[in-house]
Amino acid sequence: MILTLLQNGDYETARSKALAELKKAPENAELNYFAAWAHDALGKEDAAIPFYEKALELGLPDADKKEAYIGLGSTYRITGSPEKAVRLFQKAIGEFPENNALRTFFIMAKYNQGQVKEALQEALMLLTNTTNDKEILSYKKAIQFYAQDLDALFH
Repeated sequence: MILTLLQNGDYETARSKALAELKKAPENAELNYFAAWAHDALGKEDAAIPFYEKALELGLPDADKKEAYIGLGSTYRITGSPEKAVRLFQKAIGEFPENNALRTFFIMAKYNQGQVKEALQEALMLLTNTTNDKEILSYKKAIQFYAQDLDALFH
């Protein structure tokens, strides 16, 4: 029921129900995740963090775990803790190396941490490895080559 409320965008009701249920079952990973999701969607990022952290600590199924990693990492990033976001996304990508959404949020966290060059390099590699755009793909080798050293000059 809480999941349906979240999926339908009724975040305040979902938040209230998740918090009420958590009083009875505080060690329920799914309820912690739902509470995090609801708080996050309502713009209460700081309040979402402990719920995300607890949900991940308690253990979630892989599909929810990926989403919780993205939610927590993104929340760390936008609340001024990009270093926490980078560490979390490194761990998450280690567990889910095929997940390009995780990689995208990781790139943003690196940018916010001041790793601008590395972020752009990774963004270019991700773009060229995932796009279907024929014009970009026609330059894939060149883009990937130049992405390796964006400061290189050739005379």
